[in-house]
Amino acid sequence: MVTLADVAKRAGVSVGVVSRLLNGDETLRAREETKQRVRAAAAELEYTPNYAARALRKARVGVIGLAVHDASNPVYSEIIAGAQAEAAKGGYALMLADVDALATDDEMFKRIVSGGAIDGLLLQRAGTAADSLVSKIASAEVPTVLLNDRTRGAVGSVAVDDYAAAHLAVSHLIELGHRDIGLLQVDGPRSRADRRRKGWAEALEAAGLEAPKSRVFPGGHTAEQGCRGMRELLAAPTRPTAVFAANVLSAVGALSAAHDAGVRVPDGISLVGLHDVFVANFLQPRLTVVKLPLFELGARAVTLLLSQREGEPARHESVEDPAPVMVVRESSAAPPHG
Repeated sequence: MVTLADVAKRAGVSVGVVSRLLNGDETLRAREETKQRVRAAAAELEYTPNYAARALRKARVGVIGLAVHDASNPVYSEIIAGAQAEAAKGGYALMLADVDALATDDEMFKRIVSGGAIDGLLLQRAGTAADSLVSKIASAEVPTVLLNDRTRGAVGSVAVDDYAAAHLAVSHLIELGHRDIGLLQVDGPRSRADRRRKGWAEALEAAGLEAPKSRVFPGGHTAEQGCRGMRELLAAPTRPTAVFAANVLSAVGALSAAHDAGVRVPDGISLVGLHDVFVANFLQPRLTVVKLPLFELGARAVTLLLSQREGEPARHESVEDPAPVMVVRESSAAPPHG
């Protein structure tokens, strides 16, 4: 079945533009050439609107919700920027909310979604009971898409390639000469954590090295958790020469723990984090990271959500382009001699 996303791809525009144009939205501001291109793409693909689903939809209010844990987390900034840019193309505003606050006053949240205050919800989960409650309430009333999540089901999801990112980070350390590389494991949704751990392990195994459980430490997704995990790693009978922190904020905490323990980075131990944030380039030493396409993740999530608003089934996608890239700074180097 041809979908709005197919028409949008053929015409080179966003799903929101296609939806508004084919639904006769007279407020849409687009060049006549763009409108003709969309109509031509729809005709070429023989796109047929799902009128039954359209009749069941509530009136559009022009607001998409984005619920996250801890809005101050700098990792979310690119996701928000991507979602905002794509939402604006379709004539929508983005409203930011805290998952735990929504779950705490769940009756209020039920009134928001059942009353038509939002057209859909993007949800960044952290593996908590609040996530399940918010997802259940939202998906019963409006299209819902999970961010950086590979959960399958009636709720849509879009993810980045965590496995490739972790594999790239550890391969970088191996190329520098490291043979004993620890892991500060991220928490949250199991699929996310498992793929990052698998990337760490299989990069080591591909180089003929071991990936023992004794080299895996809890790193969480905050600086405080990363600091605790690094302290535990540094207190081990023998410590690795390098560490892959599967979350950038965990890496920030790990850097602090190494400093407190008198272990210099990278002279005493190398450190690589996952995700790039502005602060990584202002630490001492500057933090080496793997950059993932978070802007594209946010944009793709909005595209999926708008497709669901048109009556299309929930889809589960992965952002493969652009691929993860190493951002090499000062926190990774060859292991110390001896």
